Amino acid sequence: MKNNLSRYTTSVTLILTIFIFSLPCFGSQFIDSPVKQAAVNDISIGYRILGQGEPLLLITGYGATMDVWDHTLVERLAQSFQVIAFDNRGMGYSSTSETPFSYELFTSDALGLLDALNISRAHILGWSMGSCITQELALTAPDRTRNLILYASAPESTEIVKVLDRLGNLAPEELAGMMFPKPWFDGHPDIFGHLPAPPTVPDPAIIARQRMAIEQWAGATARLKTMNNDVLLLVGEDDFITPPAHSQNMTELIPKARLVTFPHGGHWLMYQAPEEMAQAITSFIRSDQEWSQ
Repeated sequence: MKNNLSRYTTSVTLILTIFIFSLPCFGSQFIDSPVKQAAVNDISIGYRILGQGEPLLLITGYGATMDVWDHTLVERLAQSFQVIAFDNRGMGYSSTSETPFSYELFTSDALGLLDALNISRAHILGWSMGSCITQELALTAPDRTRNLILYASAPESTEIVKVLDRLGNLAPEELAGMMFPKPWFDGHPDIFGHLPAPPTVPDPAIIARQRMAIEQWAGATARLKTMNNDVLLLVGEDDFITPPAHSQNMTELIPKARLVTFPHGGHWLMYQAPEEMAQAITSFIRSDQEWSQ
């Protein structure tokens, strides 16, 4: 397993390196917004804020930084909400410490950022690992969360770890191709020239610590029936990392959940359909607000 872990973290780092050195230089409202810092727990968290309205906190996935959120997705959401994106500890503009990584720690960091921004409650959008952190956030601090959007999610880590082990045997180019369904990828051969780039190549040691946090997560399956939030699950029908079956199972367990599956979508669905995702999220939050009035 250690060899697979080493190969996988190396592959992730190489892919992100390719992003940095292959992308054209272009700006966006999101990436041009200033990076701010907040003292949270034993670290400093880097974050960006775009838009006005009810706060919508974005929690990113494994090995990713806030700058790799699809810029179109973020900017469309910022037309209706105050979008807050941040880097998990040790990634991008956020510092780290010797404290062992865990989903409980990541949850505490997210709550600490909300505290630093004087935000009592927020809508939460979590992607992949970030969606698991979102589950913990809602289950442990329900009074701090409103609507939840779980994108490419799973209620347990066991199957995800197995997939990560299989991915550890792939070359970086093969790994990159697994993030999109092959027919779609073949029809968009220049996609990697249009993806947003992280500010720096992440430290493989940090990615390895994230991986350990994933392995050690106790899961949320048994607790999902107690979740009182309105929840939207988004998944690509061809997502290899977090297959639709996970989201379908969660939809059955969470009392107030609905599921949207995107045809021909992969794990990096937001790069395939940013406008459609933004519309689904905005409509979901607005429809719940209208129903509650």
